Amino acid sequence: MYIDSKKFDYSKFSYPDASRLVERDKQFVKEAYQKWVKDSVDEIVDRQWEVDDLGVVEQSGDFAKLLKEAEFTYSLGAYTSTISLVGVCAEDLCRFFANFAGHNLDSLSQFNRVNQLVSLGAITQGVADKFHAIRGLRNDCLHYNEGFKQKDSAALKGDALTALNSLKCVYGEILGVVDYSTVESSKFLEIFSKIADEAASSDPGKLGIEEATVRMRNVFASAFGVDLSMNNSGRPVYKTSIYQVEGIDPDGEPAELSLRDMANGLIVIIDLTAGDLRKIEGEKIDEGSIVAASLTSVPNNLEITASWRLVGDVRKVG
Repeated sequence: MYIDSKKFDYSKFSYPDASRLVERDKQFVKEAYQKWVKDSVDEIVDRQWEVDDLGVVEQSGDFAKLLKEAEFTYSLGAYTSTISLVGVCAEDLCRFFANFAGHNLDSLSQFNRVNQLVSLGAITQGVADKFHAIRGLRNDCLHYNEGFKQKDSAALKGDALTALNSLKCVYGEILGVVDYSTVESSKFLEIFSKIADEAASSDPGKLGIEEATVRMRNVFASAFGVDLSMNNSGRPVYKTSIYQVEGIDPDGEPAELSLRDMANGLIVIIDLTAGDLRKIEGEKIDEGSIVAASLTSVPNNLEITASWRLVGDVRKVG
């Protein structure tokens, strides 16, 4: 039995405030969803941890959006939807790669396209086997074969995770994962800018600045072998050094001071109070000035320093 009755039909009743009642009903359902998320968040995050991390792949197409949606769908426990999305994503990835490699195979079926790429030496048999396994799972799912219908949740979860991780493995193998040891600093700036841009998007599953912080920390650790997390139980962090002023923005909300640490070249952005601005003006500090300053930051819940502030006076020394 399929019972589809989510919305009360106010057109059958003469309520003068029907629009208010609709909003009341929505609020009730909203609170139910909030409770579900609260009760399910541990399982959602645990499933996210089951999905393999790929790293950074420069070549990307429309399939990447499907891949992200598949990962989000898997974390919610929607395994049938995950298998479907992965299957469609795999076909688009295969077409993208064929064109990237200089072969127009768009008119072929996925089965023949994959085999043709093997014949051309463009992919290995191992990659082809993964493509075919994903295709098989997708076909069983979309055709809703009898064997697929009989699978329980555990079996569907296993299929979904296998398909998802296999696809990510194929993606990295055929288009190449960035080797951090061989790239220039400008590439890291491009990667971090991309993370920031995606944090501002409204795509499903995006967690804004918190997700950007996690991704930047992970990339930084993989690239430089340094963990940005202080792992100090959230105690305040203090830093005293000689800095070059890279910029002053007195009109921002909050006002900001950009400093480059003369010891290591790293740039830090300082949130300024009205009192800080008066001190800077009093010292006649402007862009290019060399200053001595002490800074402090209270780490966030990931124990990464977040907003920085001045401690005491900032003195111009050059």
